[in-house]
Amino acid sequence: RAWRMCVTACPYKKSYYNWSSGKSEKCILCYPRIESGYAPACMHSCVGRIRYLGVVLYDADQIHKAASADDKDLVNQQMNVILDPFDPTVIAEAKKNGIADSTIWAAQSSPTYKFVKTWGLALPLHPEFRTLPMLFYVPPLLPVMASLKQVNNAEQTSKMNPVSKVWDDAWLYNTTTKELFGTIDEARMPLKYLASLFSAGDEGMVKDRLKKLMAVRVYRRWKTVGDVPEAKAMEMLREVDLDPQSADDIYYLTSLAKFDDRFVIPAAHREHAIEMLEFTGDKKGSTGFGFKEESASRGL
Repeated sequence: RAWRMCVTACPYKKSYYNWSSGKSEKCILCYPRIESGYAPACMHSCVGRIRYLGVVLYDADQIHKAASADDKDLVNQQMNVILDPFDPTVIAEAKKNGIADSTIWAAQSSPTYKFVKTWGLALPLHPEFRTLPMLFYVPPLLPVMASLKQVNNAEQTSKMNPVSKVWDDAWLYNTTTKELFGTIDEARMPLKYLASLFSAGDEGMVKDRLKKLMAVRVYRRWKTVGDVPEAKAMEMLREVDLDPQSADDIYYLTSLAKFDDRFVIPAAHREHAIEMLEFTGDKKGSTGFGFKEESASRGL
């Protein structure tokens, strides 16, 4: 029931089901804050580094094709809609369509693009509904199942150096796998369930993402603790088409990223918004001294 904490964190109280009106109060993503380049309020108070917000450039002409694809190809088609923000052709077309340089820079620094396209770790939510939401999730890599059993550590303690740190706990954390990290198939959350959420039932897509996460975990275990052979860590990275630099980048963005790394939001160009409603030449000519024809507004 952790969603209840989201209700208290939302200043607009728009993230819950309203039992009085019988309507679901949908999140408005704090659009006044987004337009100013600030992260939504709930993302400030969300524990852990589990939320990322960034710009993604996409080809609107391909939306119908992506939404009309077969179930097995829905995810791939949605990924193809997302464009490379570093491609000179994409940059030129974006500027031609009125996208500001600040927005293009934000797309190039977007954590969302890294998770979805660069590393291929995130998947869309319920693609079978064909709504193509720009909302992506990284499947959870849960720890393997384990049990506690009573042990007698007195004999082992007597063999240790007197200055060694000794815990008096009389139990042992016994995993159900032979090694510290088990296989993807031994995870506590079934692949079939995750596939029903993120890949329209395709278990292979979810498994590929979990393998990448496991490879990064084993690689970081070798690098920090050293109880995993280097050959095994490098082999797992090669199997999922990752290199050590990419693994370090994934580790940084998921574990050590600063606030500005997780939320790359360009401010809306309000100076251009009036162009959609009125002729700017009239407004530019009416500033300074003169008569007010419009009704008084707040602050004047």
